[in-house]
Amino acid sequence: MAFKNKEGLLLIDKFNCDCASLEEFRLAREAIRENLNKICPEYSMQLFVAINEAVNNAFFHGINDHKGTQVTIDIIRNKQDLCIEIKHNGEGFTPEYIDCTATSEVYNDSGRGIDIIRHYVDSLEFSACGREVTMHKNLKNSSM
Repeated sequence: MAFKNKEGLLLIDKFNCDCASLEEFRLAREAIRENLNKICPEYSMQLFVAINEAVNNAFFHGINDHKGTQVTIDIIRNKQDLCIEIKHNGEGFTPEYIDCTATSEVYNDSGRGIDIIRHYVDSLEFSACGREVTMHKNLKNSSM
């Protein structure tokens, strides 16, 4: 599927998914994985892991089990870039950096999600008081 967005950029592919719970996200995971394989096969598994971490962070640290919240996943690919946006309408969180390479942090039960995401994407941004995360993967050298 190819179309132009409001800025006139030619988009090659787009995927959108809304989840109101971790259970809904669990059910949507296969569709997300399949669409990543179509949109960006060369990085699909790494980006799936990054999305999984970001959605888990949204539900566990940003939403805090409040009713009526929703997580939206948008994946957009153009010729040079893949943009992944994860948004939710919960409380948000402060993305504090913890150096998980320090020996004392490696074996913690949590706290490695942001490091994992950073490992697989070229840029990571937080906005809207911790309710939005945007990931970019440079695809200039990938096949189309």
